Amino acid sequence: MLGGGDKGKDGESIGYACRVSNKLPEDCMKENSTYAPTSILTGWKTADKDVKSGTVGPQSGTAQPATEEAPKSEGEAKPDGEQPAAGDAKPAELKPATPEH
Repeated sequence: MLGGGDKGKDGESIGYACRVSNKLPEDCMKENSTYAPTSILTGWKTADKDVKSGTVGPQSGTAQPATEEAPKSEGEAKPDGEQPAAGDAKPAELKPATPEH
């Protein structure tokens, strides 16, 4: 079970995460009503200082574009003219086994 100090630190962490993800402190408090609003606000304000100082960048909650092309999964279409590598070949269709008598 969490002690009073632990729950306060958890609330601060939640507030910090809310600020970094661009949530309003009021929304964060509503979503996490089991934590003290003061601890959530303390964490939110700490994160706000870090964001404004450039220590932490705010996140918009959307995926960032990849800088490198992700490896292609098996069976994914190849660009025209490109032959599949040996490991990319699909296995032959399997037929159900007939029961042995």
